[in-house]
Amino acid sequence: MMTLALAALLAAPAAAAAAKAPEFKIAKVFNAPVSEVKSLASLKGKVVFLEFWATWCAPCVAGVPRTNRLIDSLKGEPVVFLAVTDEPADMIAAFLKTHEFKAWVGVDEAKSSLTAYKNRSRPDGYLIGKDGTLLGRIAPDRLQESDVRDAIAGKFKAKAENLAFNAAEEASSPKAGKALFEAVISAASGKPSMSMGSDDLTANAMPFALVISWIWGVEEDQLIVEKPPVENFSVRLKTPPDRFEEGRELLKQAVQSTFGITVKPELKETDVYLLSVSTAPGAPRPAAGEPALKSGIMASGGGRLLGKATMPRFAKALWMSSSKPVLDDTGLAGEFALDLEWKRGSDADCGRALAAAGLALVPGRRQVEFLRVAPVKKN
Repeated sequence: MMTLALAALLAAPAAAAAAKAPEFKIAKVFNAPVSEVKSLASLKGKVVFLEFWATWCAPCVAGVPRTNRLIDSLKGEPVVFLAVTDEPADMIAAFLKTHEFKAWVGVDEAKSSLTAYKNRSRPDGYLIGKDGTLLGRIAPDRLQESDVRDAIAGKFKAKAENLAFNAAEEASSPKAGKALFEAVISAASGKPSMSMGSDDLTANAMPFALVISWIWGVEEDQLIVEKPPVENFSVRLKTPPDRFEEGRELLKQAVQSTFGITVKPELKETDVYLLSVSTAPGAPRPAAGEPALKSGIMASGGGRLLGKATMPRFAKALWMSSSKPVLDDTGLAGEFALDLEWKRGSDADCGRALAAAGLALVPGRRQVEFLRVAPVKKN
């Protein structure tokens, strides 16, 4: 099982470390004027920010743009940003083709540096002085430009916030804080089930394509899956109530990194049904949603559609029960109320139910956005 604490950071009060930073050797380095780092001593005269990261670590990947901006702001200064992972070099080479990374990217498959720094979680970071002194343990998203400039000037003073660390490492500590975002991606086990709330998403032992479609918020037949990496898997996402979509985006990154896949939109011309206003003589008009009715779809799929929503939202819900994609072509604005039932699996009977509400499914052909799920290409 892989557990990702996506943004659980807390301050650990501590005094500035006066000891020398542990030595390390990095056998392979990308994005650097050197192909390897033979020792920390070889970087003497430069401030080093050593970050432990991984492609499967969502907050690590999400934090890359911030680090890139920090590197740009310190251009020309005697500082090295060294991001180290223990993943295979070919995997990192492929990852760097699709992600802009301005730090030196080190590959330490032997885990010698991770062992030396007792690394047990990602992201994790250490600020090291020009003389090799360990100045502080700093979460990468807590590192400030002023911290680095103070280190260059030899006047850095560690503060509690400069020694923040990932709470997943010491979750058993009585001082541990509560994770802001938490995701778990694991091999399939247990009874199949799915649930979603305002601040959580859980899928247990569900088919690969179904879980991917659920996380990305599309219909399963919108996916073009080239080669599923697993048959089933489980996933759980927990977020603050008002940050679910932010957490979902981090989960998307984590899933892609975990399985070594890319999920990209792709337009494809295909046969569709256009949800249209009925042109039959004497046909009723769709009923407007009364203000007293709560917005939302209460039932969809399996021959039932009940709720108050916009027409694009109803079209998406109808797609669940249709043999073809359903796109809104009504041109109607605002929310409407529908309460329809039809024979499950019958497009014709669904059309009959819609006609009673002043709507129709008209066959057509349109460009539809699909999602292609493909393995990351390796060299």
